[in-house]
This record gives sequence, C-alpha cells and structure tokens, in this order.
Amino acid sequence: MLRIYAIWIVFWFSTTCSTALLAVEFNDGQVQIHGFASQGIVSSTDNKFYGDSDNSISFNFREIGINASYRPRPDLQFSAQVIQLDAGNVNENGLLLDYALVDYTVYSNEATQFGVRLGRVKNPFGLYTTTRDVAFTRPSIILPQSIYFDKARSLALSSDGAGIYFNREGSLGAINIDMVVGKANVDRGSEATFIRKDEPGEMESDKASRLMRIIYTTPDDRLRLAFTAANIDLNYQEASHEVDPHLFVHLDPKIISAQYSHEKWELTAEYSQMKSSITRNFAQNFSNVIEGYYVQGSYQLTPSLQAVARYDASFNNKSDRDGKKLSAATGLPAHMFFAKDWMLGLRYDVTPTFMLRGEWHHLDGTGWLSSLDNTNPREMERKWDMLMLMGSWRF
Repeated sequence: MLRIYAIWIVFWFSTTCSTALLAVEFNDGQVQIHGFASQGIVSSTDNKFYGDSDNSISFNFREIGINASYRPRPDLQFSAQVIQLDAGNVNENGLLLDYALVDYTVYSNEATQFGVRLGRVKNPFGLYTTTRDVAFTRPSIILPQSIYFDKARSLALSSDGAGIYFNREGSLGAINIDMVVGKANVDRGSEATFIRKDEPGEMESDKASRLMRIIYTTPDDRLRLAFTAANIDLNYQEASHEVDPHLFVHLDPKIISAQYSHEKWELTAEYSQMKSSITRNFAQNFSNVIEGYYVQGSYQLTPSLQAVARYDASFNNKSDRDGKKLSAATGLPAHMFFAKDWMLGLRYDVTPTFMLRGEWHHLDGTGWLSSLDNTNPREMERKWDMLMLMGSWRF
C-alpha cells in the first residue's frame, strides 16, 4: 500500500507544478530530459489481465520511464529511453531499455528529409507502436489487442540494428517511409505466446527481422493512410543447449491503416493479416493466417474531456473464426483462439501534465490473454468484462 500511496503523491505533486519546472533542458536545448509515470487499476470478471484481477482489483499495472536526448549539431542526435513496466506476470517490474540510438540526418531541406538510425531503434509497426509507451500518446489505456498485442509486445516494439527514414512534403501531401532491419527483442511474454508456458529455455531471434511502413498524409492533415509489412524469425532453445533449437517461428504480418480527423472527432481503423508458421523438431509444421481489425472513434466533448469507443476483433485462424478446428487439434477451449472486444472510455486532462482515464471492456473470447496470468485454460470463461482506471503524469 505504501508503494501505491507514493505513486499517487507524485501524481498530486505534478498537478501543482508546471512542465517548465520539471522538464530538464540545458545547453540551449541541446540536451533534454523528460519522463512519465502511470499507475493503472484493473478489475475483471472470471479472467486475469495485468495481474490477479479476476473478481478482484489488480494494481499490477505500472509504467515509469525517463528519456534523454543530446543534439550536438542539427543533423545529429543521440537519444535513449529506459522504462520500468509492471503488467501482471507478463512484465514483472523489469527495467527495460526501450530504445538507444544515434540519428543522423543525411540530407534535409524544407520539403525533404533522409536519415539513418543505428542502435536499438523503434519499430515502424502500425499507427501507434512508436509512441505506445507514453500513455498521453495512446488513444486508450490499452491499445487494440488485435494489432498491438500486449502479451508479446516486445516483438513489435524495437529491434537492435539499423533503420532508414525518408520524409517528403509537397502540394499533394506528405509521404513518410521507415525501414528497420535488426534483431527482434523477445521477452518471456512472447515465449509464452508460442509455447503456452514459461519454460527454462530461451526464445530468441537468430535472423534479422525486417520491417517497413509507409504513411501518406493529405495536405490538410485530416487523412492518414498507412501500410506496414514485416518478417520476423524466432527459435526456441532448450535450457540444456545440448540439442539444436527444436521450435522455429516465422511471422509475416501486414497492416493497412486509416485515420481521419476533423475538428472535435477522429475515426481510426486498422486491419491485419499475419502469416504464422511454427516448425517443431524440424518436421512438424503448423501454419495459419492470424486476422485482426478494429474500428475506433473519439470525440472531444470539452477542451479537457474526450470520449472514445472501439470494436476490436482478432482470430488466430481467419478460416476458423469460432476456434473449433484449433480446439479439436490442440484440446484447448475454442474461446482461446479468438477475441471480440467492445470498449467505451473517457479521458480527462486535469492539467497539461496530468491525465485521468477510465474504460470498460465487454469481451467475447480470451484470445489475447496471456498464459502467464491465466495458467489453467480450463478455468477461463468465454464471456467476461473488465474495468480499467489510470492516472498518468509526464514532464
């Protein structure tokens, strides 16, 4: 309880301080330091999400981060961010290096920019991945799980390697192209997603992953259209290391995205198909197409109050939307292979640096729940509800 009180004291303190007093900038803005902290509360019926929330209240949903950047000259920037994430058993109070990179602008003028990034770089994946860690930049407490699955979030978040970017603005609009090649970051949540339990071995990426995203924005900035494509290869190595990796995973996601903004309201939709291939013991092969999509709308009720609604659906096999075929093949409940989520939420900006959020989810299916929080599949219920509250502070 002392930990919870301490976090809320920090939130209260933030409402009395201006951003200028808290953010750190010196050397004429060449060095900047910013941060954020969020504390969430989750209560659900029947199933567990972000901790022991089943017919109870879980406080195991916390995000704390600090980032710094140094720009010694206009075409060169060094930046890094460290976060502490607590999200049930999927992420247990781990200190994570979110990104650490050098960004060099090779060419730049009023209309065109081309550059290179090296290090741990953010992956260009859909509309929200590059800024998903900061609650203020998300459309809701949790992102739509059909596209931005939290149970394996590290796979889409960042890569250790290199990226290039190209931005061009003209009379017909703006084009932004990002490409990244590097080693995917795999956590225990990602491992449990594919082998359904926490084993003593290790899942890793031994091949370079490749990601690309193209975004087109109209001249009036109202419409954004995007396309994302990626190739990710993983393997699982037993703890003894006496045998070659016996499980290989290949993922080939493609996402189309659209967002339209007009004055007080915004509509967003994304659709994804991901080819998934799993090879066990070099012989047994399982492949299917994972499908996901969502439609989301938000409306600014007042300058400080916003409402959001969303329908989000995901299917582990687009040809088996009720999960019956996968259930027959695996012996697991059919509801583990799909999820349909109806969500309503509110956002209230108390100050420019302090935000409160609340949202209610009504779900059919358990496809995006982690086996690390729900260890017994037989105890999960197909239809369930969830209430989430969050307070967020930034500087």
